[in-house]
Amino acid sequence: MTDLILHKNKQYIDEDLAYYFSGQRDVNNQIRPQESIYSLSPDSQHFNTDFNDGQVGSLFFPIAAYSIDRIYIGISFPLFANNWGAAFLRYLMTRVKPGGCVILPVYPEMQASEKNYWSRSILENTFLSRSRWKGTSNIWAENDGVMSMRIGRKFPAEMNSTASFFFEESGNSILRRSLQAPSHNTSNQQQLFELGQHYWNTANTYSIVERIILDYFGMQQTVTLCDISDSNGLMAIECLFSREINLTQAVSFMTDKTHINDTSLLSKRYHSVIKNRFKSIDTSITDTLNDLANYKVICLINTTTNGATSDKTNEVIANALDKLMPGGILIVHESQGLSDDVLQLLDNYPMTSYYSSIVASKLQNGDAISHYSSIIETELVSENNNRKYAYIVIQKHH
Repeated sequence: MTDLILHKNKQYIDEDLAYYFSGQRDVNNQIRPQESIYSLSPDSQHFNTDFNDGQVGSLFFPIAAYSIDRIYIGISFPLFANNWGAAFLRYLMTRVKPGGCVILPVYPEMQASEKNYWSRSILENTFLSRSRWKGTSNIWAENDGVMSMRIGRKFPAEMNSTASFFFEESGNSILRRSLQAPSHNTSNQQQLFELGQHYWNTANTYSIVERIILDYFGMQQTVTLCDISDSNGLMAIECLFSREINLTQAVSFMTDKTHINDTSLLSKRYHSVIKNRFKSIDTSITDTLNDLANYKVICLINTTTNGATSDKTNEVIANALDKLMPGGILIVHESQGLSDDVLQLLDNYPMTSYYSSIVASKLQNGDAISHYSSIIETELVSENNNRKYAYIVIQKHH
């Protein structure tokens, strides 16, 4: 029997395993993993694996279809209850054998809503498989805080998502590159890791941005987005797929020329959904900001750490605020942390709020955010005390 478990990164392995080996979670020994369970994480570059080498494999390893008995989602693994997360779960279900399952933590309804994590009702509403009034549900309740997904009477339909595109097309993309440029210095493994990191980091960025837009504008209000980030258009496209927000137009600054072709292929793959709602610009931030008369949402994400961005951060922020509609929002974030000068500048704006970069939650002074992982709970407290790593949201006066 082959069991796999997914972690945020290697430091969370022991806590993730303890959650599923705990008698509290598995009173009747229904879902207890094998002792030989194999770990995968997005920060691992170990691809030469047979799931039996005692190492931590890469999340981006191309697992053969219908080859794994059970796949567990660790409590540290940031899988949000949104379009990307649903597409990723569906992908995992294509990796397990008939009769196998995907096992994941679920939160009580209020806690799930707070973090945009999976709850029992969200999981069932997304993946319930029925044929008229007869059928077999894909979702089984196991024990406290744990549910499993199995193939029901009808397999879930493919979902429009960058997750689906990556896991289906990444291998073809890298094979094409290696055949077209066989003397390329970068190995296939390194290319797959870098491409996987690009999609993975974008998935987390999208999850936080989607939550912010939902909190400010709800599900019905139309939104125009200016995406100035290192996602190279992926975040904007995923927002266009979202069923939680109503994005009508997205303009993205393409900062990394090596990924432009991938974004182009992605937009062509889903052209019937995206239609003419997405536009990419590769000249400058200023040209991107000026493409539409104004925007309801502008993102400046990882712009000061990107070598293609030469404008001073405070000038970019001022220009972005000027391009917002009344009531629009500017979202600023640096994964490496905002400088003290920029943080102080943003703090001085009157309508400023803060969102966690770890879970999709608004940060409030003195309010703790609960999490099944005690390590992550500690990280959330630290992030709330020092908000240089948080997402900062500035709303323009109406």
